[in-house]
Amino acid sequence: MEIVVPELVRIKPQALQRIGKYLRTSDCNDIALFWGEGLQDLFRKTVIVSLESSGISIVHETVVDTTSIEEIFDTSLDIPSGASAVVAIGGGQVIDYCKYIAFILKKKLFTIPTIISNDSFCSPVASLYVKDKKRSISTHLPFSVVIDTDILQNAPRKYIYSGMGDLLCKTTAIYDWKLSYKKTGEYVNDFSVIIVRTALDAFLNYPVKDLENSDYVRTIASSLMMTGIAMEIAGTSRPASGSEHLISHAYDKLSSSPSLHGIQTGVAAYAVSAVQKETHNMVKESIVSCGFLQYVQENPLNREDLITAVRHAPSMKENFYTVLSQANAIEEVIEFILSDDLMREMAV
Repeated sequence: MEIVVPELVRIKPQALQRIGKYLRTSDCNDIALFWGEGLQDLFRKTVIVSLESSGISIVHETVVDTTSIEEIFDTSLDIPSGASAVVAIGGGQVIDYCKYIAFILKKKLFTIPTIISNDSFCSPVASLYVKDKKRSISTHLPFSVVIDTDILQNAPRKYIYSGMGDLLCKTTAIYDWKLSYKKTGEYVNDFSVIIVRTALDAFLNYPVKDLENSDYVRTIASSLMMTGIAMEIAGTSRPASGSEHLISHAYDKLSSSPSLHGIQTGVAAYAVSAVQKETHNMVKESIVSCGFLQYVQENPLNREDLITAVRHAPSMKENFYTVLSQANAIEEVIEFILSDDLMREMAV
């Protein structure tokens, strides 16, 4: 099996100002440029100056406001065959859009996330609407990941806390994957597990967890990137997604006001860790030490919606064994949500 990982990775202050240089270094002289909504006004001048100084031409430019696969196909027909790279600047929507365009056109993909609310900026999956139904579509990892930590630090902090939650839940995801191996014989790729655990260690053991510190933000972004790469190596979402993701998906469908994906998975990870037991102390300590708990206490989920999501979680994905597949586990998680002091503050 051939595994292709990003070749050019830059996670540093003022990285956006160097995008032209990175493209030229990668022999990408003619690009299709895609923006998330509202970002042209903020960053286009910086990007154009960088591109022009490096002799990079824009052969197609679009603002993305959808993830409809039908519209992606239409757009792909408008991109000149001579374009050597697809460049996505923004959040998950534009990056997922461009993942699939680059995939079907076989072009190099440069992702430039302006927020890091989850690991999707460097994962082999795009979340797209197919005939009005949201589906996870297999793609490739980007050729390049360019992250400007100055931009991340100036974005609303909720996105970084969401990224933290999406990192924290890898602990429970790995537990569920190994549980599935014990119960069903599902294959576990040990190397991808090591990658995730190493990424988690870098984040959790960072000495001073201060979001004003660009190196700490770089560590969060790097760790999220590595969990995305772990999925490519494993050939499955298992290294990064377990029972907590099933709960989050159900919450998305059932709640009238869903939160950010990483916020939901972080809270759900704490809830299911109580049933997993061996992950509980680590998750509890982690949500406190990084500030995730304090953020969610100020921006809690809806308790009734969360309980309903727990009940519906196993139906979110067929043949996906997790701790919630075990007898009485769902009721135990619900009891924990209702009785635990921290849970009552994160879901009210």
